[in-house]
This record gives sequence, structure tokens and C-alpha cells, in this order.
Amino acid sequence: MKRILRLTLRIAFYALAAVLALVTLATSIFNIVKFAIYSEYYSIKENVAINPGLYDGFVCQGICAVDDTDKILVSGYMKNKSPSRIYVTDTDDNSYFVTLSKAGDSFTGHAGGISMNGDTVYIANGSRLYFFPLSSVLDAKEGDVVEIGEGVKVNNSASFCYADEHYVYVGEFHDGGKYVTDHKYDTAEGTHYAIVSRYTHDDLEHPDKIYSIRDRVQGICFTPDGKVILSTSYGLTDSHYYVYSDADAKDSGETLDGAPVYYLDNCLRDVKGPAMAEGLDYKSGRIITLTESASDKYIFGKLFFANKIVALEI
Repeated sequence: MKRILRLTLRIAFYALAAVLALVTLATSIFNIVKFAIYSEYYSIKENVAINPGLYDGFVCQGICAVDDTDKILVSGYMKNKSPSRIYVTDTDDNSYFVTLSKAGDSFTGHAGGISMNGDTVYIANGSRLYFFPLSSVLDAKEGDVVEIGEGVKVNNSASFCYADEHYVYVGEFHDGGKYVTDHKYDTAEGTHYAIVSRYTHDDLEHPDKIYSIRDRVQGICFTPDGKVILSTSYGLTDSHYYVYSDADAKDSGETLDGAPVYYLDNCLRDVKGPAMAEGLDYKSGRIITLTESASDKYIFGKLFFANKIVALEI
């Protein structure tokens, strides 16, 4: 009986060792071939900083560069449903986090996008756009609570956002399955179901322009030279960074909530990248972004060194 037990344990040990060897081999191979699979992505990529919170149960979503500093804000939710966070990090990898409160109660929402203009920070979540002082984050200490208020209701599901000195853009995520939105427009690119709504900073209740966009968009960014970049991802599929020209957006002749609707449907460039790309921001001539694949929720990105905030020269 003891001999059978020893033999069983030995077989189990060798089987486990074989599985671990195969996983290690497969990981090593992919870490080599990924440079060929995503050659254009890696040719324009530069690491900026360590993506914070990857071992804290934090699932990153949005990213925002703080003007005139090397600080970066990263928003997201917690795997264990505890209050959502904003991490403040920099290019020397110094970081701390604040937790979020909504009208005095813990905020556990997706915190799907973050952006800023001047001393105002915006967060998009659940059909609302929240805004609060940047100083409340930058002057905080590790673990401090930051109040985001009640926000304002926008005309889409508010999955991500982007802001510049003139406007704040709030967009929604549609995948046709678990996440469904209902802004259907037939365009040259195919049928779009999601929108991005543009608001001025002094009127967050009435959009002045609507963009009809493709499925699975996680983030948007506008560059000073007129480019519009969309990041898309879902699950283990490849991420894409689609480049459009704002000037080429087609006037549909329709309106939504009093704002003209434009089709963003003439893609100029498609850069394929590793899975689970999230939000975007513009900084110093490049796009900064991150992925959620190395978070404790998904883990696999830790094996493939997907633990960095990166800059893309698009």
C-alpha cells in the first residue's frame, strides 16, 4: 500500500513538473514571438513607468497625465469590491493611492476613465461624469478618501473620458454581448452602436457634438494635429489602436439631444497590440496607455511583462 502511495505521489510530482515546464516553455516562446506578432506596436512603444497597484487587487482602467509634471493618474476598481482608487505615480515609480467616496458613501464603481483640465479631474462611470479638484488627489496621503460628488448624468453609458483645454469627451463601450448600448448608426465602417459625446467645461449637461464609434472602445484621445485615437480590447483578443482624422469625421445630417452626429468611420491606421488595452491620454507628442492584463484579476500579463505604462508614438 505504501509503495502504491509513493508511486502515485511520484507520478503526480512528475506530471506537475511537466505541466510547469510546458507553461514555462510556452511563456518563453510567446515572449519572443510577441515582438513579431505586434511588431508595429513594439516599434513605437517606450516604457514610461511601472503600472501601479498590480499586486493590490486593483484593476486599472483610465489614465491621465498631470500637466507640467511627470505625475500620472490611474483610475480603476478593486477586485474585492472595496472602494475604487486613483493611483498617483511618476516616472521614477513613486506612487500612492486614494480611495473614492460618492456623496459620503464608498464608491465602488468601475471608474472607467479619468481625465483632467486645469484643476478639475473627471471620472466616467455608469452614465455619469464626476468632477472634483485635482488638488484633493495631489495633496492627499496614501489611503486618504477623496470625495467625487454626485456628478452629472450624460447621454451615454460613460465608460471612458478624455479632456483637453476646450472640451471633455465621454464615451461608451459596446460589445454586442454582455455590454450593449443603443446608438445605432450605419456607417462606411459598418454599423456603429456606441457614441462619444463632447461637452464644454462650463456645460456638462448639453453635448455640442456626437461621434459615432466602433465597438469595444476602451479609450479615446485627440492630438493637437487633428488625430483621433481609439483603443479597443475585450478579453484575450488583440488590442487595437485605431487612428482617425477629426477633420474627416462625416456629418450624418442627424442630431442627438440637440447635437450634430458625426461618423468616425474612415480609419487611417490600425496598430495591433497585446490584449486588454485600456484608457488613453496625450502627453508630449505621444499617447500614453496601459493594460489591465497584469492585474491580480487576470494575472497572465505578469508573465508577459505587461506591467508598464507605455508611450506610443502614433
